[in-house]
Amino acid sequence: MEYARKKRKSKLEKVIFSTRFIVLVLIVIGLALGFVRIRFEETKIGYVICVNKKIEEEELSEKLYLQAEIMKLKAPKRIENEARELGFKFPTQEDVIYIERTTVVGENR
Repeated sequence: MEYARKKRKSKLEKVIFSTRFIVLVLIVIGLALGFVRIRFEETKIGYVICVNKKIEEEELSEKLYLQAEIMKLKAPKRIENEARELGFKFPTQEDVIYIERTTVVGENR
């Protein structure tokens, strides 16, 4: 009888040991998969950041180009040449109309 109890106890200990071992292996596998997932997401976010930085540089370059274009278009010499090409002329003293500055009641200036 005692031998049978010891045998049962020994089998029970083996089952408990194997169950603990399986749980430990599953935990290690879960942690490994979690680590791999985190590294994957980190790499993916790195690529997204890289693409966004490239887009930012392109947008900044375009902004600088457009600002230079605005400055060119606002140049008084260019506007004067365009006006002359379209037949505009400088106003004479007779073409100028002077308007007196008046104040409206209730208006703060």
